[in-house]
Amino acid sequence: MNRYLIAALVACGLLMYGGWQKMQRQSDQLEQQAQVIDTLERAAESRRNTQRLLVQLDTEHTEERERANQTNATLRAAVAAGQHRLSVLATSCSTAGSAPAAGLGHAEARAELDPAAAERIVRIANDGDDAIRQLTALQDWVSRVCPIAH
Repeated sequence: MNRYLIAALVACGLLMYGGWQKMQRQSDQLEQQAQVIDTLERAAESRRNTQRLLVQLDTEHTEERERANQTNATLRAAVAAGQHRLSVLATSCSTAGSAPAAGLGHAEARAELDPAAAERIVRIANDGDDAIRQLTALQDWVSRVCPIAH
């Protein structure tokens, strides 16, 4: 009977050891999964922060573009209506028999541009301003969203 009791104790010991090994493996797996979850949570938080930053940048640059477009539309309308006139410096704009205007003295001679040409120049300047705003927005995006690791 002692043999059976010893065999039963050895069998119980082996079962307990096997169970302990299984619990240890599950504990290791649980720890690994917890690390994976932590990594995924950090990645998700980073993505949320990046998305918030992108929304903020988009809002800032969209508002700036809309303000500039409104200002440009007002300027174009004023030039088209003749409320604003564009002129250029002219070195020789005198016509035959014309005398300099009284009181101008050494004032610069200016030549007024045709309204259609003035409107085209304003549009070209606006396009250049738009390109600068787009470049600035891109540079802002790169510097704030894609920082270079030093």
